[in-house]
Amino acid sequence: MKKYLYKITLTFLLSLVAVSCSDFLDVVPQDKILEDQTYSSETGVQNVHNGLYLQLASNSLYGKQLTMDAVEILGQQYNMGGSHSQARMASYSYAEKTPKATISAIWEKAFTTILSANKFIESIDEHQGVISTEKANLLKGEAIAIRAMLHFDMLRMFGPIYKNAPSDPAIPYYDVFVTTNNPILPAKDVVAKILSDLDTSLNLLAKDPVLTVGKYDTANTFDGIPYYAGNRGQRMNYLAVKCLKARVLLYSGNKTGASAVANEVITFAKTTTLFPWTPFLEATNSSNPDRTFSSENFFSLSDYTLYTKQADLFDSSLADDKIYAPLLNRLNTVFESNDNDYRSLPSWKIPIIGGKTQKTFFKYQDVNDKTKLFRLQIPMFKLSEMYLIAAETAATPAEGIAYLNTFRFNRGLLDLGPKAVLTTEITKEYRREFIGEGQLFFYYKRINSATIPNGSASSGNISMGPLQYIVPLPDSEINFQ
Repeated sequence: MKKYLYKITLTFLLSLVAVSCSDFLDVVPQDKILEDQTYSSETGVQNVHNGLYLQLASNSLYGKQLTMDAVEILGQQYNMGGSHSQARMASYSYAEKTPKATISAIWEKAFTTILSANKFIESIDEHQGVISTEKANLLKGEAIAIRAMLHFDMLRMFGPIYKNAPSDPAIPYYDVFVTTNNPILPAKDVVAKILSDLDTSLNLLAKDPVLTVGKYDTANTFDGIPYYAGNRGQRMNYLAVKCLKARVLLYSGNKTGASAVANEVITFAKTTTLFPWTPFLEATNSSNPDRTFSSENFFSLSDYTLYTKQADLFDSSLADDKIYAPLLNRLNTVFESNDNDYRSLPSWKIPIIGGKTQKTFFKYQDVNDKTKLFRLQIPMFKLSEMYLIAAETAATPAEGIAYLNTFRFNRGLLDLGPKAVLTTEITKEYRREFIGEGQLFFYYKRINSATIPNGSASSGNISMGPLQYIVPLPDSEINFQ
């Protein structure tokens, strides 16, 4: 963990204030000077806080690997067969060079960002009075939620199959800024710490402007400074934390708790006009399609290099051993050959250039109108997921089907009949809804699915178990335990 400390102090803070150090022994006192300078102004506090989101959007985290790349490969979303550059990741060969490097980078960046969040929380407490208590609560609430979210995704990736072994060792937990390694905890203890952090965050975010002015409003809240009240949809706001709590509760097997929280969010969306379902004409607009259903997203991460990543991973001009694309018949199976599904035609097309015969992914392609607020956004927490959680945790199958039918109606699909198998239909929706968002592999692991469709073959399944679902801890962590 010491190497992460130096990365924070020498990179994170130095990026904010230009200084020079004459020798190594100057590092510690210089860091304190930098910290005092940074936190002496409201602008400095905002810069450090915003830096947490820039780290979340890095390639090793939600800007790539934890949304559209590594975890989607593990979920068999793409054809990675033959000589594809990511074939070893797709076959769960975690010990081989390319997967091992990717996994190590994910772990390191996650815990570097966790330590950055902890340092921010500690420093904002030490420099009280620079911003008001109300503003400090808002920023601290977000930082604590970021810490919880990162720990949770490291738990989902590196921890045991929770359904089978909640007491097995999982990952360490860092809820204070330290320079030494914390012990690896049982998965259930990690979950307890995550839920505690989320409850603390919710208390701090109780007056979140997202509850009154929504995602984009820059109303005169918090002294009229847009940083605090505007663009709440690009922050870990109160509703996003509720969504995360529902996700964690379901993961841990607490269906009653998950149902209560998911329904609380659903009720809020129903009784306000702040997070409506995205209309058909907006989702499928030929010039400016809202492919991420932005009006429904409680938190979307801003990524100013998103379209570069779209080109690097999904562009039709890429060679077959580089492009991330599914086999056509696999994609047709996912969408049941139904282009009336709002998620199908806008995001999946056979391209007119590049010589590809399969459909390629356009979800994160730019639109014509550069003023659209949904540009450069990666969905993190969505209304649709709350409906899927509510369906899965419903008291009766009929009630679960009712939740699914509401969701399906808002994706252009017909109602399911009373004989529909609830669990089967939920799995179908996870396969359709979260492509490029990094949730399918974690869904399979949560339910401990014994097989999943093989993305690199036109038919057939892959057998799944601990060797596939449990990503091994990187050497950098094991060697320092």
